Amino acid sequence: MPTENPNTTPTLLTDGPAAGRRIARYLIRIAYIIAPIIAALAALLVAANAGATIARLLARLGADPVGQALGGASTVGVLALLLAVALLGQHTPTRALALIYLVAWLPLTIALSAAEAALASGLAALPALASIGQTLATSLAGLALLPCCTLAVASRRADSQDLRAELAHYLSNAQKLVLLAATAGASVAFGLARGMPVEVAAFIAIVLETSFLLALARAHEHRLHAGALAAFGGVLALVSVETISTLANLRTLATLATIGEMAYQLTPAAGLAYIVASQLVGQPASTRARPTPPAQAKRDPQPEREYAQPEHAYSLNGHDPK
Repeated sequence: MPTENPNTTPTLLTDGPAAGRRIARYLIRIAYIIAPIIAALAALLVAANAGATIARLLARLGADPVGQALGGASTVGVLALLLAVALLGQHTPTRALALIYLVAWLPLTIALSAAEAALASGLAALPALASIGQTLATSLAGLALLPCCTLAVASRRADSQDLRAELAHYLSNAQKLVLLAATAGASVAFGLARGMPVEVAAFIAIVLETSFLLALARAHEHRLHAGALAAFGGVLALVSVETISTLANLRTLATLATIGEMAYQLTPAAGLAYIVASQLVGQPASTRARPTPPAQAKRDPQPEREYAQPEHAYSLNGHDPK
């Protein structure tokens, strides 16, 4: 029976399956090495294209070359920064805030790129998109400050290691800010629709929003603040509903409009009354008579000794020490 020579070198014909497996392993390793590089190059090219598109949009709006470069960096650069913080960051509050900004910044970049494409191609079917892009481009310098400043503030927050809780915290605060900004605008529009000067409408809106915020911050301290919160919140709701109905040409209720106008005019007086009442409620102890301090117990000028010395003291050897 013939035996195989162990010293024989395997060839492709005798060791074909093993050689194929080795080649496949080498190819897989090469693919694992090349794939991240290709993905990074593709992402870099896409980012450069988006930045160049936004720079052309700013040039169309009359920006100088420095402004064009900074505009591209404010969109694509901030987007890359947010993505890096969200994926590579170790601080949970900062990651949560970066995710929220990432969801908002990606549509902003897409809208600016689409606006430039619509303006460059001369499409008349997308005037609203071009108008939105131009509006966002003009306010881009201020918008870019939001993530930079708020991420720096969020980095000082204690790390709770709970991403969902941090997302809920920042989303609730964002909802409050959006609603407050919307109600402030509605208050100004409410006054302007009734012939008030701009400064008077802005003053009433500031008083109304400040009173509402003060009541919101102190609602848990006393029932007065809870009632003020409900009252000022009701005025904001009436003003907002009436403003939306007027701007949208919807049918309005005359009774609600009358109540809203009366409450709107009484807002400065109501805010002043609330401040006075909150001071009276918050400092009740100042009006009370202070109780007289109890009489101090007379101290013995010569207090008794805690440990009296015995009449006779004896030494250890039994003799009188005297």
